[in-house]
Amino acid sequence: MESEVIKTNLLAIAVSGFLTMLAGITLYFFRGSISTNIRYLLQIPPLGVAAYIFAFNLFRYYDGNLPDNIAITAKEIVVSTLISGGVFLIFTISFVVIIGIIGKLG
Repeated sequence: MESEVIKTNLLAIAVSGFLTMLAGITLYFFRGSISTNIRYLLQIPPLGVAAYIFAFNLFRYYDGNLPDNIAITAKEIVVSTLISGGVFLIFTISFVVIIGIIGKLG
């Protein structure tokens, strides 16, 4: 099992790097179009890391394999995405409100 965990981790790192590279190249070629909206794209690298961690943990939970039923895999991804999106929303609102309040105090 330890060998499978290491193999899964290395593959996840490689895929994460490859997808980050593709995203970077794509953004580079569209830099003129996106430069005014860069604030929406700055969270892409940490989201890539979160996806890597999720995929690694998914394979580890299922002993190095995907579940036999694709619906289980889809459910795992959707539930994780909804929870993560909700946490992102709460954190973002909290940051904006707290920084706004502190900014007015100083």
